[in-house]
Amino acid sequence: MALTSASSLLNQPSIVSAAILARRLFDMWRTRDAADIIRERASLPAVDKLTNNPECTPVDINAVLNNTAGCNSHFDYQAASKVLPLAFGWNNSSEFTQQLLTSTIPTDRMPCTRRFDNMQLHIPMVTLIDHINDNVSGHPGLIHGGMTTVIAHSSMSLVAALNSPKNAQITPLSLNMDYRKPIRTSDFVKIHTWLYQHRDNELKVAVHFYNLKDEMLVEAVSDIAVRTPSLVLQK
Repeated sequence: MALTSASSLLNQPSIVSAAILARRLFDMWRTRDAADIIRERASLPAVDKLTNNPECTPVDINAVLNNTAGCNSHFDYQAASKVLPLAFGWNNSSEFTQQLLTSTIPTDRMPCTRRFDNMQLHIPMVTLIDHINDNVSGHPGLIHGGMTTVIAHSSMSLVAALNSPKNAQITPLSLNMDYRKPIRTSDFVKIHTWLYQHRDNELKVAVHFYNLKDEMLVEAVSDIAVRTPSLVLQK
């Protein structure tokens, strides 16, 4: 009896379908239940610290994004678990700047206090606690640069939306990213993202990714355009 080569087997539709099904079942098996992720996240010291900090206010991500005319946000990238990040906005005080001192921040990137009229909330900085799913990037282990970019853009667009007029169109124009350490799947990450400059109808936003040991993983900056029919910037 002649042996059938692996390549010829894979060319058979039934074998291919079975292989695809097996992969999907494997992905479902290794994806944690949403309730399990939420329970673990609630027990994290980082979440407890933010929840009990009087300078922090929970941010409803969906409500903020629903008040924009369009925003480059992809917080549904974790659709397999349906778990949105927890988001906390820092009140306009000096304490949130202390959160940035785990690394050197240039003076021209300190949080900005200039603001638009008719803005949503004016929260210059947001901290998110996000869970990176096992299969969020298609494979276990480390997430790739493209997925890191998605998370960075989503986080920075959220801050831009918070600090823009209602019904504004939020459009990232650029992204410069510096990878320090890999982001591992099945881990939680802490993300600080903040507004640091207004320039006409553009915002400059920065983001830092940390693991729960407060080791910096990634930093990035982005120029984001804000477009509305009428836009007034306070001096």
